[in-house]
Amino acid sequence: MKTLLLFFLLLLMPILSIFAQTERELLLEVIKQQAATNVKVDKLAEQQIELSKQLIELSKQQAVMAGKSEVFEKAIDKRFEDADKRVAMIFYTMLAVLAGIFGLIGFIIWDRQVSIRPILDENKELAKEMAQLKERELKFEEKTENHFKKIAQIDARFAGIL
Repeated sequence: MKTLLLFFLLLLMPILSIFAQTERELLLEVIKQQAATNVKVDKLAEQQIELSKQLIELSKQQAVMAGKSEVFEKAIDKRFEDADKRVAMIFYTMLAVLAGIFGLIGFIIWDRQVSIRPILDENKELAKEMAQLKERELKFEEKTENHFKKIAQIDARFAGIL
């Protein structure tokens, strides 16, 4: 029984290590994609800032030329609000991606614990059974020894054999 259990455990260990390696590779891929996304977001934010600066300069020039600074200030304010909304949307998207990554990591950890728990329970049961068998064996040995001693007291030849 022990050898059978060891045989199955030795067969399962490479398979489990392959799955663990695959999960690590997936996590590394997700982290790389997240880093690439962060770089792209940073570039977009820089471009947005540059565009906003250019819009401000153009708006000021138009206001000076036309003398209608109030209209252009309102347009600038509106564009800033739009830019703020876009930045907020990008920020919340990044938070959602991070939450998804942490959720995936949590699911992987939970799944590992759930899949290992039955094996641990079976291992504990086998250990208890082994302890009970050892106790029975000791009791049997004591009984047979006592019986052999009684027989040896009755029969001298048997006493010589012991």
